[in-house]
Amino acid sequence: MGLRVRLKASVDISGFGPQARVILLALKRYGMLLADNGSAWYVTGAPNANWNDDQLHDFHQLHGSDFEVVDTSGFR
Repeated sequence: MGLRVRLKASVDISGFGPQARVILLALKRYGMLLADNGSAWYVTGAPNANWNDDQLHDFHQLHGSDFEVVDTSGFR
């Protein structure tokens, strides 16, 4: 638990909807922390009526190989 991964810069996100691209761009820049809570590569968030859930469901197109592990050993 707590492994930081980042979406690889080489992953093409142009085929995703605009709302999904916002999140994917953040995953490329900031990454995310993985937790072992049961589901494989399951992204959670708070529901919001302003977001299009259909665009967010397109995340299933991503694979673990689309991410890289971020070395945080130098962070203090």
